[in-house]
Amino acid sequence: MHKPYNSSRAVRLSKFLKLGKSTWGATLLLLFTGNLSAQSALDAVLSQIAGNNRMLRSETQRVAAAQKELQTGLFLYDPQISYDFLKGFPNSAGNQNDLTVTQPFDYPTAYPRRRKLADLKSGQFVFESELLRKDILLEAKLSCLHLIFLNKRKAELTRRMAAAQQFLDNYQKKYDARDATELDLNKARHQVINLQTDLKRIAAETAEHLTKLTELNGGTAIAFADTLYPPVTTLPAFESLEQTIESTDPTLQFLQNQQQVGAVQVALTKALALPKMEAGYHYQGILGQNFHGLHVGLSVPLWENKNRVAQQQLQTAYYAAEIETHRNELFYEVKRMYEKYRAAQSDQDEYRQNLASLNNLELLDNAFQAGQITTLEYFVEQSIFYESRDRLLELERETALALAELLKYQL
Repeated sequence: MHKPYNSSRAVRLSKFLKLGKSTWGATLLLLFTGNLSAQSALDAVLSQIAGNNRMLRSETQRVAAAQKELQTGLFLYDPQISYDFLKGFPNSAGNQNDLTVTQPFDYPTAYPRRRKLADLKSGQFVFESELLRKDILLEAKLSCLHLIFLNKRKAELTRRMAAAQQFLDNYQKKYDARDATELDLNKARHQVINLQTDLKRIAAETAEHLTKLTELNGGTAIAFADTLYPPVTTLPAFESLEQTIESTDPTLQFLQNQQQVGAVQVALTKALALPKMEAGYHYQGILGQNFHGLHVGLSVPLWENKNRVAQQQLQTAYYAAEIETHRNELFYEVKRMYEKYRAAQSDQDEYRQNLASLNNLELLDNAFQAGQITTLEYFVEQSIFYESRDRLLELERETALALAELLKYQL
């Protein structure tokens, strides 16, 4: 039986626990930081998904088809051939034969502008595909980071489970020897049950994220048991990072490309508003006489393209406004993510330092075995200690997730 708690025992416990302060600090840093130089499996997973993802594969086909479609309509119109046979009445009037072969074409400046427009629109599909690729890889990376947390959490709970089971077995022996109360034995049982429940939850969450990775990987299962977060290098200053992200942002590149498309579309519309022409050969046979020579035609653009140039100019102005709107949104989005990551990293580092200055479980176990604290005090202190470890694991995850979102442009 353990003796009741008193203040003198609390003083002795405090002195006893302080002996392991420096040892626990080093152990905690090893436990939670790991070896930053170690290579994780995350890059390999992202590489697999980039090659196997069904949506990205179908996107490749869509882009190829759309780019091929843009290559149509860049050449001359099809040549036209017409033949007329006119029978004369009365018969003495003879018959008339007419043959016309013509090649219609737009004003010459329209063709280089069509090609330039097709090239610009082809680039738009590339930017759309890049945005989709980054979104899919970010989703996969976030799932991997969650799995790293779950794997670390599982390892932690497994250690706790082994200690709790050993504690329960020892207390069962004490209870059988009438050296412990049933209340204390139940506390040990509850701890084991709680840990079993936590491990089941970890297993369910792990299966959920692995299923998500399998889906993103085109149905091919992925095994991911890594417990190390990707190595973190020092971030550049916000202004430098924001400029880098802006220069590689697919959405901004798409909008800028749209603005260029609009400018070329205005020039093309103006070219199409000029007269269309046709040239060819004309043959006529009548009353035994033949006539042949050059055929030239010209269309007069009066109504067909009315207001099209004005509409294209307004559309180009809209694209310019969209660019500025997105650039402003991107700036503050990057600023928000940057500050979120810096705050999470600061909280993690501060919490780790504070936790390293606390006492470890081994000393707590020794104090309990020495009879310096009661079973209730032991479980309360142990619970506080476990909660602190769990909180540090969560802070590590929050920091890694914030960094992944901030560095999406690198995917």
